[in-house]
Amino acid sequence: MTANGKRRMQALALVLMLLVGSAWALSAEGYVAAKMIPDGWVRAEAQSFGPDNLYEYIDGAAPGYLRYSFQKLTVESLRPAEDAKTEILVETYVFPSHLDAFGIYSNERAPNLQYVKLGSEGYFVPSACRFYKGAYYVKLNATRDNEQVRQVQERLAKALAAKLKGEVRPPGLLKAIPRDHLIANSERYEGSDLLAHDFLGAGFTADYDLGEKKPAKLFFAIKPDSSQARSAYYQLLSFLRERGEVGERVALENGRGRVARHPFYGPSLICRSGPVVCGVLRMPNEEAATKVVEELLRRLAPVTGSAGQ
Repeated sequence: MTANGKRRMQALALVLMLLVGSAWALSAEGYVAAKMIPDGWVRAEAQSFGPDNLYEYIDGAAPGYLRYSFQKLTVESLRPAEDAKTEILVETYVFPSHLDAFGIYSNERAPNLQYVKLGSEGYFVPSACRFYKGAYYVKLNATRDNEQVRQVQERLAKALAAKLKGEVRPPGLLKAIPRDHLIANSERYEGSDLLAHDFLGAGFTADYDLGEKKPAKLFFAIKPDSSQARSAYYQLLSFLRERGEVGERVALENGRGRVARHPFYGPSLICRSGPVVCGVLRMPNEEAATKVVEELLRRLAPVTGSAGQ
């Protein structure tokens, strides 16, 4: 090897050492500051996972996180110095945006929980806590559920929620979801494959109590333009025709719709207005579904900047 080649190899080795050292330092530091650790408790060195190896930590659940362009997970372990069997794991997931963090959080919560103002929103259940704030989604999981652990877990959650930077208000598009008959905390954001269809892409769902035993489900996706929305709309109607039927047209204030019936979705209203594809699944009747859709489109009009065909 020439002298110039040796120098290049040495320079490359130095760069790699600096990169590894920087990554190790970030991983070792974590998010739990020393002042957050209670007296008598100790913290193990943090672990860090990225998109390529997230499966090593959460295995089969990893694809659900990757749907939201997951960036990094930092795992920190705290336990009493004299009790190796009691442990609190603090998992801090980082996403590109506040909306993505809400998306994974919304898919792991349940409507009937007791919610608290923790970051943007959070909740405590026996031995666990969840909350999101800005681009962060945080989980605290304890191996035991007793008063001491609950107190430590609550203090840690509040301290982390105060430390992490980011938006504390719900994502703005949630305001477009009509409130009448909405089942509280049923709103969800899907980072891709809305209703399990790749052609719909990312979008929102919310459940409504419209008088039937099963709740009706509102869905909507905002496409980049009307042409792409039209394509997604007709692809959805084609899917419904395969095992069900697509019936009469429905007149909307702004847009067009069709009534459909499907073994899985039940009676449904499928609509398009400008760049928006939306609808109501398991609708009790056309009138109730139309009312929800038209209110949604009115609320979305300032966001999409257009309405109609």
